[in-house]
Amino acid sequence: MASRLPLLVAVCLLASALGRAKSQSNTLSRPSLTTIPIRVADHLVYMNGQINGSRRLSVVLDTGSSLTVVATNVANEIALRPEGSAEAAGIGHGSSQKLRYAEDVHLFWGDDPARLSIDHQRIAIFTIGFVADQVGVPTDAIFGGNVFRNFRVTVDYDRERATFGPPSSAVEDAGGSIPIKIYGDTPYVQAVLKSADGSGVIGLFLLDSGTTGALVLNQKFLSAHPQVTNGRKFVDAPSANAVGGRIDMRLVRIAGLDFGSFHFSEPVAAVPNSSAGTFANPEIAGFIGAEILRRFIVSWDYAHEQVFLKPDSHLADAFEADASGLRLTVTPPDFGTIRVAVVLADSPAAEAGLRAGDVITTVDGKSGLELWRIAEELKRPGAAPALSILRDGKALTITLHLRRLV
Repeated sequence: MASRLPLLVAVCLLASALGRAKSQSNTLSRPSLTTIPIRVADHLVYMNGQINGSRRLSVVLDTGSSLTVVATNVANEIALRPEGSAEAAGIGHGSSQKLRYAEDVHLFWGDDPARLSIDHQRIAIFTIGFVADQVGVPTDAIFGGNVFRNFRVTVDYDRERATFGPPSSAVEDAGGSIPIKIYGDTPYVQAVLKSADGSGVIGLFLLDSGTTGALVLNQKFLSAHPQVTNGRKFVDAPSANAVGGRIDMRLVRIAGLDFGSFHFSEPVAAVPNSSAGTFANPEIAGFIGAEILRRFIVSWDYAHEQVFLKPDSHLADAFEADASGLRLTVTPPDFGTIRVAVVLADSPAAEAGLRAGDVITTVDGKSGLELWRIAEELKRPGAAPALSILRDGKALTITLHLRRLV
């Protein structure tokens, strides 16, 4: 991740701009659990969904979004009529981003609308192309607090399935519970950032399944608790786009994170340079993202303000970041052309001669890889992948010698 940012989807401050979604809704029509297939891409949970009878949409299931968000082009397709507008608030900066909202909207996902649907919802209409640009997967909408408020949601990342039930439902063998607080239809949790000397600092974190990385830390909070990063190397990262505009940030590997009864050693954290949106509040330590959540079967119980965690096969995985110095991008609707957007100075990519604008066609002879899968291939320090690229119409092969950058 020294060049590939933890993606920030529609962060919770949409709630402060729009207010709470309408409370009237239709949840499960019968007291049973419904399991649907999902797809996990770059730690994000994708599923099929529909809005007001639309075509099948590619939807991210995101605890960090207080409302459901639909892409502007999809809203135009289904003639969704906006009834108001507000300024988007997020941790990005540098541009004015208006969002609109619509009332009395019907949401449906899975294959049985009698089971997985809610009516009379307020949702936001916003440009969310930055998600697809950075993950390389079509992203039409983000289903957020509307869903989690009305259902108990269990996500099994390993088996790529999600189970939805009434808020009062129980999940067999759900794992240990951790108390959460729901603010603006988004979940917050206390966790402990560990420093190199073994001391810890308690902080309040947004528990965000829409942040692809492990941690995003608030610069104001770190300034108040310098022991967390004392002696740790910060690495500049290329800017990227998110809610609120551009994000400029640095990356740092901290000593550890204690979350519930679990300890995580040496996670990589992104630290935005600005203190906009959520991070204007120095009491918010940061976000705990999906690179940590995907190590569990996670059951979200907003009604009782609990999250249940059952470890999966990835619990003990090391935290590896981008080891190439590349930031890649696609330009929807062409998801098959993977371009180099940024090459960090003094990185393996720069040393190998890669340039912005190069098109990556294969990695170690494997073609047809999505952007996020290529990014995973570039998180293996010590490896030497061979990249086939196109540059000004000419085919080249470049070998990268990957190493840890943070």
